Amino acid sequence: MAATVDNRPTSSNADAGQYGVQFMLEASVDFTVTANQLAQNETMALFDLPADTIVTQAFIEVETVDSDITDVDLGCSTDGSTAADLIDGATLAATGYVTNGTYLPAGYDAAQQVVLTNKDADTLNGAKIRVVLICFDASDRSA
Repeated sequence: MAATVDNRPTSSNADAGQYGVQFMLEASVDFTVTANQLAQNETMALFDLPADTIVTQAFIEVETVDSDITDVDLGCSTDGSTAADLIDGATLAATGYVTNGTYLPAGYDAAQQVVLTNKDADTLNGAKIRVVLICFDASDRSA
């Protein structure tokens, strides 16, 4: 079974029930740190999204490349097995911003965990990245 790395912040910038509030979630990850390295199909938990959240933008900023890694996914899945709904097939082999708007905006009526999955056959062990989500609280005001 693949290992799971949990890199979520201890507190979220999002508070459930703040209807219509836009918020940003951000995490920096250094994969040169042994505890953060991901083999093929291993996942790293980055954020917890509250229920009734719409993700309008998602991007990965590659600050330091890992030239062997050309297939990482970012998405919401409690087990990480199909978590490619935010970014699918990103490369970490070049610096700059990686985004994939094919699946955005994405709405979630239940709380979700956002995970990064290394789909590449090589171990992710050289990159430094920053992951950013732009979100809205879409909870029901009448509740």
